[in-house]
Amino acid sequence: MNPLIQFRKSIALTLIGFLLTCFAQSAQSVVSPTDGVGGQLPDVTQRYDFNGDGHPDYVLITTFNQTAIWYLNNNVFLSGAGGPTVPLSWDLIDVADFDGNGHPDYALFDANTRQTAIWYLNNNVLATAAYGPTLPTGWSLVAVGDFNGDGKPDYVLYNSSTRQTAIWYLNNNVLLSAGFGPTLPVGWQVVGTADFDRNGHADYLLFRSATRQTAIWYMSGRTRLGAVYGPTIASGYDLRGAADFNGDGHPDYVLFNRQMHLTAIWYLNNNVYVSAAFGPNIPVPWRLFLP
Repeated sequence: MNPLIQFRKSIALTLIGFLLTCFAQSAQSVVSPTDGVGGQLPDVTQRYDFNGDGHPDYVLITTFNQTAIWYLNNNVFLSGAGGPTVPLSWDLIDVADFDGNGHPDYALFDANTRQTAIWYLNNNVLATAAYGPTLPTGWSLVAVGDFNGDGKPDYVLYNSSTRQTAIWYLNNNVLLSAGFGPTLPVGWQVVGTADFDRNGHADYLLFRSATRQTAIWYMSGRTRLGAVYGPTIASGYDLRGAADFNGDGHPDYVLFNRQMHLTAIWYLNNNVYVSAAFGPNIPVPWRLFLP
């Protein structure tokens, strides 16, 4: 049974409402991930820190949407615990602390209904849940991050037909306002958000699977300030996201090899590769999902 049915729907946005509040604003467009180069976010480590020890943790998932949390100290596995199972019609998109209680929560999206939901966690345990805003046709939830610096996670939306992004500013699960973000070049996708230049604004982390190239788009709110290439990902690995694993204040890349079930952490200084270390191997049938 879908565990969301026990919770009241707290907000439902129609396409008309979205158009009135969001798409009346003009779009920003770019043609290249490096056609311009340009306070640290409080969630640089805590965003993925489920047990509150100051170190980001892994989120694992199976084909049947069972989740698990692996507690890490940098790249070293400490212990693990089962997390809640996501209904099969829903996708786990990202995690962040939506209710401000110091514990990361799951952000979910149902592509069939375009409904979003927040699952509030206490460490690895599902405490309660609420619906978030419904997305208009053609749009998907692809990431979350604090783009307006209010300490509250916001939605990053993507339209695959137009390659347009949008930022929906939230207070917990409630939509406050919205507007277009930059348009992605062909072949690129947003795989996460983090404050790479440490200016207090979440940035886009982009990946182009055809060339395995990464790029960082520096943002101020929903405005793109500049962009740089990051390191090219090794063959066989997927870029899963970014978090500060070695505690130097800089987000690091997290990689996963689907065939070998290996994980790796690439330590960065902004967009520059510094060093790397293997993380723990993931057992079959699990795969690394976040960060």
